[in-house]
Amino acid sequence: MIASAYTIIILFLLFYWGILFWLGRGLTKCAHANQLSSRLPDWPRISVIVSARNEAHNLPRLLHCLQNQAYPAERIEFCIVDDRSSDTSWQILADIQRQNSQFKIFRIDNTLDDYAPKKRALDHAIRAASGELLLLTDADCTPPPGWARSMAQHYQHGVVLVPGYSPYRFDTPMPRLLRGMLALDFFGLAAVAAASIGQGYPTTAAGCNLSYRHDTYFRAGGFEPIRQWVSGDDDLFLLNVAKQKLGRIGYALSPDSFVPCAAPSSWRQFWHQRIRYASKGLHYASPLTFGLSAVYLLNLSLALALPAGMFGFSAYGMFAVMVWIGKVLGEYLFLRKAALLFSEHRLLKYFLPTALIHPFYITLFAFLGSFSQFRWKDEKAPKKQQTETAAHA
Repeated sequence: MIASAYTIIILFLLFYWGILFWLGRGLTKCAHANQLSSRLPDWPRISVIVSARNEAHNLPRLLHCLQNQAYPAERIEFCIVDDRSSDTSWQILADIQRQNSQFKIFRIDNTLDDYAPKKRALDHAIRAASGELLLLTDADCTPPPGWARSMAQHYQHGVVLVPGYSPYRFDTPMPRLLRGMLALDFFGLAAVAAASIGQGYPTTAAGCNLSYRHDTYFRAGGFEPIRQWVSGDDDLFLLNVAKQKLGRIGYALSPDSFVPCAAPSSWRQFWHQRIRYASKGLHYASPLTFGLSAVYLLNLSLALALPAGMFGFSAYGMFAVMVWIGKVLGEYLFLRKAALLFSEHRLLKYFLPTALIHPFYITLFAFLGSFSQFRWKDEKAPKKQQTETAAHA
């Protein structure tokens, strides 16, 4: 029985190595695709889409960034929805609309039982937008001046959707080690996103830096197939577009396309954010769910090594240490390649402390994402029964 368990764990490790090798190849392909997206033959009309709820403290900075986009003013507009804010967000948005005709401002005052608020707000703005390309970001983000142009450069050769990288921006003081570990963890998600897109099998994206063609949104059915899920306006929509084979999907790697986003400012915010991220795994397609399950079981087996050693199972503890070393080696090689590609090699110095807690981290939040509730914008998200979604195979 014990020998069989060891064999299964080794098979999980080999499978994990295979995934990391496959992802590493994807990074190479993604980098090559970016080299082909260096010219902008014309200036496609762009609509920037933002949903804001109680973001009065972030909106002035975002609006400044949007007005400073290095893109012809007559070819770009900014569609921002105030989603039931109780602070001064609406006043700030109304003022900018009076000052600058590039801004289209909307307000939503209620909710619908079967429509996630953020998706409904985004859908409202998208339907009012006039741009050929839609660029989505969040109110707590700070797009650089070259963002719109850099993202638009990728829309050649049948490309229909392009996510980009959003490094963490730390507005709240915290220890340097913790900042580095959080930044590396978030960067790892972007590395996987770029690598899987490079291989032609997208897995994830972040709504703080996402773009797609206006007609792609409607060809994919908008958010209708996933409208009831509180989260997923980014990765579940991406998976739906990929499933329908609507066109090529790229990933932006130019530093001009990187959109810094605010890191969690408290332990509570981080806790609920990670549960929200993990909760979407229940709605992925079967092959992706299988892969995630295998990775989860590998990390679970390593997380159990500590209590096993405490209860006298020292042989299993030593075995788990060897497996952990193998896991860490594979992860480092992949992240090193990604860090060089994203110019984030400074984050690698935080790799070892992050890798030490990674099995416990994955085990905890994957479990909570399946069975626990989370809060988003100070609202408790209801735990719904699993139903069909467009992400299912």
